[in-house]
Amino acid sequence: MSTPPSEPGTLFVPGRPTPGPKELYITDSSGNVQRAVSVAPAGSADTAAASAATRTDPGFFKSLVRALNPLRQQTRAASAMSGLGIAALALDVAATLNLGNPFLFYDRRETWKEMGGRLESGRSDIWFSYFQDVSPNWKGQAADLLGRRVRFNTTVLYEKLHGITGEMSGAMHSQFKEVLEYDLSVFGLYATSAPVLRSLAAMSAHPVGRVALISQAGAFVSALGNLVKQFADIYMAYESDLNKMEQKLNDVRAAFYDQGDPARGRRDLTLTPAVADRANIHDYWQPANKDPR
Repeated sequence: MSTPPSEPGTLFVPGRPTPGPKELYITDSSGNVQRAVSVAPAGSADTAAASAATRTDPGFFKSLVRALNPLRQQTRAASAMSGLGIAALALDVAATLNLGNPFLFYDRRETWKEMGGRLESGRSDIWFSYFQDVSPNWKGQAADLLGRRVRFNTTVLYEKLHGITGEMSGAMHSQFKEVLEYDLSVFGLYATSAPVLRSLAAMSAHPVGRVALISQAGAFVSALGNLVKQFADIYMAYESDLNKMEQKLNDVRAAFYDQGDPARGRRDLTLTPAVADRANIHDYWQPANKDPR
């Protein structure tokens, strides 16, 4: 019931919730109130966002870019003097444009982990509430329908969503690792190459120095090309993984929404309106017979 026993009651009908939190009163088969439960609307994005912990970007990415810019200027100047300016510039732009802030993936990893915890908590609450409060005390059409929904629909959907949150959290962790490693690889390449290229550029007026500069600039450009290819391979691998998870989410959407289309509304229990009529409550909710003790 969604109202105290002393007041005219209405049924809180699964699948047809009204906005706002509900105070539900759990009774035994004799109608005695056992406890009151405050239930918030399920699936609230605002509630989920508000419950997520606030995380602060440590500023690693900004510091890396700030330290990288002067190194890029040195390698560009030296590459231009070697005659490889256009090729080096193109790969320099491609490699550095692919830099990313690893904190963004760390933050998403933690968000998916928190979401998985809330889903498992919600599934457990529904499961234990039904088998503790409803199944032992009530029978009838509504109780049977609710039991089928809890066993074969709600619990299964929660488990599928929980599995997806685990996979998404794992994917975000892997991308966090790959982005961090890529950033450090780019910075390491520039940090080791810039001093050498700068020194060779200063000696490029001598034929031996120029040959050495061209050779070192060629090695630097080749390393940049390998980094760009590394990024492309990583991107395609994780794009494939995310595509598979999108297909799983589409399967869950098909179970949640009518014909899998959110615009058509959520699936409901297809209960007759009479189930909410107080005069017909005992036709749908019948106290379970207790064995005499």
